[in-house]
Amino acid sequence: MQNFPMKNICLCLLLVGFSGCASYSNSFQRVEFLLSQQQPEEALVEVEKRANSSSDKLLYLMDKAMLQRMSGQYEASNTTFEAAKKLGDKLTATSILEQAGAITLNDSIMSYEGEDFERVAVHMYSALNYIALNQWDEARVEALQADFLLQKLREDADKDTVFAEDAFARYLMGMIYEHGQEWSDAMISYRKALLSYQTRNKSEVPTFLKYDVLRMATRLGLIDEVSRYKQEFGISPSTSDLSMRDKGEVIVLLHHSLSPIKRDENVFVLGDDGIEHRIAFPVFESRSSPMAYAQLVIGDERINLDKVNDFDVAARESLETHKPAMMARLLARAIVKHNMAEAMRKESGELAGFMMNMAAMATETADTRSWLTLPKDIYLARVALPEGKYPASLQLFGANEMPLAILPLPEVEVVRGGKYVFEKIWVKSPLPAVVTKPQ
Repeated sequence: MQNFPMKNICLCLLLVGFSGCASYSNSFQRVEFLLSQQQPEEALVEVEKRANSSSDKLLYLMDKAMLQRMSGQYEASNTTFEAAKKLGDKLTATSILEQAGAITLNDSIMSYEGEDFERVAVHMYSALNYIALNQWDEARVEALQADFLLQKLREDADKDTVFAEDAFARYLMGMIYEHGQEWSDAMISYRKALLSYQTRNKSEVPTFLKYDVLRMATRLGLIDEVSRYKQEFGISPSTSDLSMRDKGEVIVLLHHSLSPIKRDENVFVLGDDGIEHRIAFPVFESRSSPMAYAQLVIGDERINLDKVNDFDVAARESLETHKPAMMARLLARAIVKHNMAEAMRKESGELAGFMMNMAAMATETADTRSWLTLPKDIYLARVALPEGKYPASLQLFGANEMPLAILPLPEVEVVRGGKYVFEKIWVKSPLPAVVTKPQ
């Protein structure tokens, strides 16, 4: 009778382990397939099936909101994003009960709180939804909220913060402020975007941002900055389109492919107890895409899009930043499990110890959760055009300039001072356009 409770504990752990062995990333395959087949509505139905998972609730909300916007449901998407924000705020401090469970099972039983770059992306895509609805004032509110979040992340940067700046979020803020003729705020955001592109991951500064920051500095009469940017970028005010105020502007965003997916990788680490322990560590695996570059064809012009955001890089940075703390936590858990197995063996015999080891292996799985409907990266083009009607399309190319796809854009009728924003999503096959026209 003395052995019965311990064996029951072992059996319970074993069952829990087997019940949770299917990785979150593996469950996403159906959604990815549907997106590649231009079926975001069907993908949304698939994601709805996950609504009952309490620990994955935030992921469910973020994926749902993204698929709603892919389906053109911008208002519903922002309602869902708002729910994700509120839940994310509640989950910033993981419960003691969840942490206690994680030390004996695995990280996947804890509620997913969202990475810092994902939290910023919620505001970014909420703002894009509002822009699609021609609600620029509401987009400005999202820009302010994203700015507040980034300030907080910088303040907490010495506390193992994954992510303390977002170049594209800053760039988007600048465009929103510029649309509202808040020139000084736009300049501040463009400067921050420029600095982030220059310093974070040695990213190349998008060509369009170079022109934007020079144009805004010229508008504000910042003579020293104008001179510095001209020398640094090798461009002049004439090529920064100072006559833009007499034209209309077309902005095109391409959300390309899907963000990397986490996989489970087993590694062996030597613990302080002198024993090599097997731990399950998450690693990112990029989703392949044949696209090498994209061009905007509008009227008689052909313009290369710049990569302005790379979620692939952000996700890997996030994992790498957390790696030391994660490795320490995983090793501590492996030692706890090993000691439990040894205690079981001594108390109840070799068979019981073996069963406990089996339970330990079954429950030792990596947390492979992440926001999987984010794109792999984002490309952008900005062009100022005289008044008139312009046919437009996006042309995608693979290696060796092999044509991949032509994504048609609606013909745009440019008027002076108008701003026209087009978005396209391409996951191996094109999804419907997201089009914004001025009121």
